[in-house]
Amino acid sequence: MEKISVISGGTSGLGLEIAELLVKLGKNVLILGRDSTKLSEATARLKKSAKKSFVESLKCNIGKEEEILNVEKYISKKGLSVEYLYNNAGRGLFTKANSSTSAMIDSVFEANLKGMILLTSAVLRLTPDENELTIVNIMSTSALFGRAEETIYCAAKWGARGYTEALRTEFKGTNRNIIAVYPGGMKTDFWKIPGQNRNISTFMDPAEVAEKIVNAVIVTDKMFVTDITINRKK
Repeated sequence: MEKISVISGGTSGLGLEIAELLVKLGKNVLILGRDSTKLSEATARLKKSAKKSFVESLKCNIGKEEEILNVEKYISKKGLSVEYLYNNAGRGLFTKANSSTSAMIDSVFEANLKGMILLTSAVLRLTPDENELTIVNIMSTSALFGRAEETIYCAAKWGARGYTEALRTEFKGTNRNIIAVYPGGMKTDFWKIPGQNRNISTFMDPAEVAEKIVNAVIVTDKMFVTDITINRKK
């Protein structure tokens, strides 16, 4: 079976940079994204970098169970074996604590927590116990610290952190490696939220953050990194 790396939120920003590094290292990749146009553009870019690997792409909102089941069927039908899962997809929200609505909560939790759980569960079902699988849950430093006007977002990320720790406990001593990644702010479209303008000029370059992550994840030998926190110097 051909081995593959699955990257959610792989059409732009950090996810796309991770995917590009992986194909340059000869890894096969499957990127997931919600926007068909972005998915096509990202796939074309990755195929230009893929010399010894192949690129697959699939439209998927990871927060929708029926779409996750389609991903599961797709991987199974193609005869692929997931080697790395990068849970990278997410959605931001920055608002006062007294303005929270049910729609806001559902939207943020779907993208940052529910989707991570659904996709991980699908990949675990697909992967035989004897196969090694590395799950990389990319969260945020907002999973480590509470921040003003990020109450819903922090709650979702703290939930993702709790899920990650529980996964690690459940699969201790098995062929499942669970890696938690907590990056700080990056210069990506993540911050393009209607009515919310933030100065991101000092934020990190996603390409540089991706390099830190991939280097730590891929080079395992007889050990692996469990937690990665990445912050800008200033």
